[in-house]
Amino acid sequence: MRLPLLLFGSVGAVALTALLTTAACSSDDEPGATPAPDAALVDAPDAPMELAVETFNIGLAGAFVPNEAARRPKVIEAIGAMNADIVCLQEAWFESDKDAIEAAAKATFPHVARRLHDLDTPIEDAADETGAVPPPFTTPPCSGASVARVERGLECLAASCSTIPSSMDGRTTSTACAIESCQDRVAELVVGAPRCYGCLAPLLPTETFATIRQECTTNPKAGLGFNGASGVMILSKYPLRDVDDLVLPGTWNRRVVLRATADLPNGAAIDVHCNHLTPIFDGLSFPYTGQYGAGATTRVGWEAEQRLQASKLLTYVEQRPGIAVVLGDFNTGPEVKKGDTVTVEAEGPRTYELLTSKLTPALAAGFEPQCTYCGDNPNNNDTNKAWIDHVFLRGLGVDDVVTTERTFIEANVSADVPDAGPVLVPLSDHYGLRASLRVPPP
Repeated sequence: MRLPLLLFGSVGAVALTALLTTAACSSDDEPGATPAPDAALVDAPDAPMELAVETFNIGLAGAFVPNEAARRPKVIEAIGAMNADIVCLQEAWFESDKDAIEAAAKATFPHVARRLHDLDTPIEDAADETGAVPPPFTTPPCSGASVARVERGLECLAASCSTIPSSMDGRTTSTACAIESCQDRVAELVVGAPRCYGCLAPLLPTETFATIRQECTTNPKAGLGFNGASGVMILSKYPLRDVDDLVLPGTWNRRVVLRATADLPNGAAIDVHCNHLTPIFDGLSFPYTGQYGAGATTRVGWEAEQRLQASKLLTYVEQRPGIAVVLGDFNTGPEVKKGDTVTVEAEGPRTYELLTSKLTPALAAGFEPQCTYCGDNPNNNDTNKAWIDHVFLRGLGVDDVVTTERTFIEANVSADVPDAGPVLVPLSDHYGLRASLRVPPP
């Protein structure tokens, strides 16, 4: 997910790196369609082996992503059948979903890495771009005059968009309803109390209106969605050890790099870094309300936070020697052209340039990058075409990439869409990305 569906953003454009200009064709497959490994790449000691790694943002995020109730059981079932060796999942925000995924996938992926986080979880490296550590908030996000503003907004939402009609004990029925019915009321917060708005926005899709009022008016730490939980987890066919995480500065949602070392059958060990960076929000309805925006309150602030996270991620990866795969939803990607036609729009290109200055994109010869967050996906209320889900390498090169392919592109979930009736939608608002790698023995 790039952004909450309260409103919508836009993207910029830059040229694709020279690495991608050599791509000639694409390969899209569903789970189960991975080509058979090369006979020379055997899972045996002292020999190269083929390792399939995959990233998938599953979009189980409450009202942030449409059709969650219909998608959830299909997502959990599909994860257990994934044709990969190591998987990085994002947006498994709820512990109940993590539990269900771990149980359903146990036969395929007996090894799992996950961590608990909440509003009290400290940031590992809290320094901003200048090296200074911003002071913690000591007052609730909504205080003083902003309390009356948030009350008016919540009362409108409860009257118009509550799962329990006209009740503060309900949740929002959809972000679309919130936009249509109460945008003017909520907009008062954007102008007059942006930090209060920054508490309301990430809590709205999952919490009751009463809980939002309580948290945002009494708890100085409030303002992270899902009670400060992270949504990343690693699944593996092979043993995992040295599980660790890096808690990053993040506004509106917890941002974490989850790391584990996988011991492979050929004796090699590979560090797996699973992560989900901050999206770049755009427009007056998405003010930057955090402390890591280099002083900006617009899109520029979100971009600054994302680049800061990427810089800290790279430092974290470089702390350990050996080979590594760094994968997930980075919310950044380059522009891709076919001739003079833009086929993929740039998103946060400066962050992508920073990442690729240290890491190698896992792009097989002949792979043509395509959007993984696409405007024609019915689960996506945005209209752009962005390639923001990536697999990056450290210690391996492009010659070690056997195949690259998008996954989970098929619309195979029946969902009741307002004003459209039953329609088939994909598993998530994102498509997955899988890369098969040639990993040498130690």
